[in-house]
Amino acid sequence: MKSKRLLLSAILTVFSSVNVFIPLYAQTKSQIADGLRLTKTGSYSQSFVPEENTEPEPQEEKLFDLDPLAEVVIAGGALGVIAFDYLKTEKNTKKGKNPTFTGIRNTTEIPATDAIFYKEYNHTFDYIGTGLQVAAMLTPAVFVMAPKQEWFTIGIMYTESVLWAYGLKNLGKAMVYRARPYTYATGWPQKDVDDGDWYNSFPSGHATMAFNAATFTTLVYGSFFPEGKTKYIVGAGCYAIAAATAASRIMSGNHFLSDVLTGAAIGTTTGLMIPIAHTYIAQLNASGKSLTARLLPNGLLFKYEY
Repeated sequence: MKSKRLLLSAILTVFSSVNVFIPLYAQTKSQIADGLRLTKTGSYSQSFVPEENTEPEPQEEKLFDLDPLAEVVIAGGALGVIAFDYLKTEKNTKKGKNPTFTGIRNTTEIPATDAIFYKEYNHTFDYIGTGLQVAAMLTPAVFVMAPKQEWFTIGIMYTESVLWAYGLKNLGKAMVYRARPYTYATGWPQKDVDDGDWYNSFPSGHATMAFNAATFTTLVYGSFFPEGKTKYIVGAGCYAIAAATAASRIMSGNHFLSDVLTGAAIGTTTGLMIPIAHTYIAQLNASGKSLTARLLPNGLLFKYEY
């Protein structure tokens, strides 16, 4: 009888244990499942450790950049124009095709718009104009304020703009013979007449170089320092020097109004186009695109990869 009671007591104990274990097991299983779901969805859990971000930080986008092929094309093109100007001038000199100075010219030959601002030769304004041109061409010195790692790029761009401005103004002089204003009165600079410079009035080289520097400096400086008022001060200063250079060339009797306006247009164009071209190069380099060239037996092959 006693053994039966012990057996019954053992059975009840087992059942009680099962009744406690099953709910505990179910609760534990539910918690494990919830933990797995939290981990899969990327939500925070005590056991979840997020992976480290191995992606490289994005690099700062460059405003201007260089490309070996592009620099060869740009600088080579300018040097080609300069060489053409020189060879044409030398050819005309050897063949005696250059104009001959015959003395005072008739002022009635001067176009009406140019006649309004016509001036005889003035030695003082001649020197002032040259000094202002030098000052204008030195305005890119403000780029000492730009990041040092950009100095080389800025230097290459400015050199290319100067080469193109110089080549194009000489091309105009080689293609168009025009007597300077001082040939319409006495007191001309005899040395310039003897050197054959008297018929190189169109376009104004001083105005070309001054406005090239002013435009280049204003555009590039404004790109590096878009905030604040300094960009307006720099731009106004650069163009004031360029305008004074152009005015002095008229006052000195070296150029007509149309000469300096044409020179200003050429210089403004070269001062704009070179920085714009290098902005495009920077965008290509940042996007991974590239332009390559290969010399073939019958020509040059350009390849654009994108």
